[in-house]
Amino acid sequence: METLIQITGLQYDCTDADIAVVMTELEQQKPEMLLVTEQTQDFGIIVRALRGTTYRGVVSRFDLERVLAMMRHDSSSVLVTQVTETDQEGRCYTVRVRGNYPTPDSTSADAPDIWADWKWTGAPMLNSSDDDRRLDVSLKVAMTELTHNGSISKQTLLEHLNRILLLARWDVSRETQEQLEQTRRLVSSHADQDVRALAPQFRHTLSALGSKKRTVEFQEIHFPELCRSTEAAQMHRQWCSLHKAQLTSIKLWQQTIMQQLETIEACLLKLPADLCYQKDLFGELMHRLIYLNIPRRKLQMLQSALVLQQCLRRQLGLSDDDSASLLDKRERDLALQLAPIFYGNTDDAREFLLLARGQKPSDITTLVTLWVRDKRICAANCHRPLWTILHEAGIYTATESNWNMHLDIRKAWR
Repeated sequence: METLIQITGLQYDCTDADIAVVMTELEQQKPEMLLVTEQTQDFGIIVRALRGTTYRGVVSRFDLERVLAMMRHDSSSVLVTQVTETDQEGRCYTVRVRGNYPTPDSTSADAPDIWADWKWTGAPMLNSSDDDRRLDVSLKVAMTELTHNGSISKQTLLEHLNRILLLARWDVSRETQEQLEQTRRLVSSHADQDVRALAPQFRHTLSALGSKKRTVEFQEIHFPELCRSTEAAQMHRQWCSLHKAQLTSIKLWQQTIMQQLETIEACLLKLPADLCYQKDLFGELMHRLIYLNIPRRKLQMLQSALVLQQCLRRQLGLSDDDSASLLDKRERDLALQLAPIFYGNTDDAREFLLLARGQKPSDITTLVTLWVRDKRICAANCHRPLWTILHEAGIYTATESNWNMHLDIRKAWR
């Protein structure tokens, strides 16, 4: 009987220029590799792969407990293996262990939990996205069918397996990664040829998470999409609602946001395993998290902190490009001045300015009336404070008495 073990982490033992050469040598020579345990401060026990005396990566997080169980079975801290196949893009390769070994009950039973003491205290938190929920459903359906063969049709199983491959590219949580690895193993040994044919794609999906290409995608695709998501907007609105009294105060609104930003920064500085050094580099951060066994709840907390930080920076106008034109900066400054009137929401202030510019005075007051009713403009600040700013900016040219006469602000809207 043989067991296949995945080796990754070559980027820590080789330079970028050497990795391609190493992978080619491993593919051509299929050499003997030694798996040796090592105790580390940040990761607990890891298992390194050696070719002779040269480090050539580490056992993947998915196979770690399996390898440790094999070593316990043999009462040894070394396993002798042989390379079977390589994955150039994923910078990983597979080795074969011969022998009859027990299957561990859990892939993380003995893993140290470095996340136990870290928490996010700046609630609210991001909700799960529709894709997250669909992935969770498909993983449950696939696992149920793969462990109780015959319960659902083959076509349904294939649909859910393909949806898992489509949606699993961003989730680095402990639970999802363990489910993916269990699914891969079950798919690899499935009786149906069409199901087994998906095994290489599952292996590639797991290994690609740690690739340099995926690190860049985390930074340039996933994080911007997360910050623009419906879930991010909902979380930001919830935070603004919780601090409505301060955000509608001209004196307090900026101070309130700065205090929250300081709280977030203090929270991020307490991240385990020196992750605070990657807090502003989302791609590198996600790459580290893959190997740090982060629970789903802690991942949700971390993403909530980072996304709320970006939302609040934008609210203060800190995320604008430094090369923006003078006109853009004037518009930003005007939106910041208006922010307390819009419950501290600079995006709403910018939208209002875009709609109000060039309009007749009566149309502007009608717009204000509608926005007060929709609670996008604070009723307490919609008279003199708002008129003064718009009048001085040349957007509303009529008198204050004209402004007050045309506003239709009812007590029921306040």
